[in-house]
Amino acid sequence: MISKQYHNQVDLMLQILPHIHQEDTLALKGGTAINLFERDMPRLSVDIDLTYLPFDDRGSALANITAVLNRIQQRLTSSIPGIQIRKLASDGQEAKMVCQLSHASVKVEINTVIRGHLWPPRLLQLSDAAQEQFGKFAAMQVVSQAELYGGKICAGLDRQHPRDIFDIHQLYQQDGLSEEIRQGLIVSLLSHPRPIHEILAPNLKDQQTIFNNQFTGMTDRPFTYADFEATREKLAQDIRIGITDNYQNLLLSFTNAEPDWTLFPLARLQELPAVRWKLSNIQKLRAQNPRKHTAQLKALEKALSFQTP
Repeated sequence: MISKQYHNQVDLMLQILPHIHQEDTLALKGGTAINLFERDMPRLSVDIDLTYLPFDDRGSALANITAVLNRIQQRLTSSIPGIQIRKLASDGQEAKMVCQLSHASVKVEINTVIRGHLWPPRLLQLSDAAQEQFGKFAAMQVVSQAELYGGKICAGLDRQHPRDIFDIHQLYQQDGLSEEIRQGLIVSLLSHPRPIHEILAPNLKDQQTIFNNQFTGMTDRPFTYADFEATREKLAQDIRIGITDNYQNLLLSFTNAEPDWTLFPLARLQELPAVRWKLSNIQKLRAQNPRKHTAQLKALEKALSFQTP
């Protein structure tokens, strides 16, 4: 049964999205992009996660992101009676604001590190099911399917949140893991702040409480906790089996601070700000703490060879 709270949040979110759509430097990603635009609303989604598309330097990007959020705030305040908007202090990774009406609140986040894009974004319309249920229309610029699901898989292995695993369960039922999505995963692994081996060989978490409190009520499609566990296990196995020799060598060379960019088909990979930042940190680690760096490299070798770290 769909939760009234989640329903109210989606209704507010659909009032907010048209004001974000006016900013051509932003593209929607994450669960809202998947469930309300890419798919025909298999579940509700209540957060607005955005990618800043340009390849600006960090200083310019932060200034532009601040200006973008200010413009969005001004449009929302003048267009939605009673809305209250609160900016949250940046944690160095994301710029955030919370939009609230009496019955619901929605968080808007722009990642300030994972910026840029390798595949063209797409203009998608709100799904038919969402239009029918909420009586609203919206169009949004959405990141490519490769980056959308590559990021979702990386998040699913990292956080192991039932919402992420449900989205991957739906992907398995419909399209499966295409080569382009696998490429998107490689991009996400090279952009993620955590060491790559920790994503590929995660310690499985007991998520029953989170399943009950933060997922139940978001969908009327059957998806039990046993389904969650089975999908999570299948994903971890499929990803490690499906990383080709070229991609394995790219991940290893990157973790060794000497990336062989020729192993990936898109040359701009090395220009992505998050990839450059992560590589810089690995280079510092190798210089300042070679023992820890060697341990991380060996852990990745074990993860890729399907051994337990």
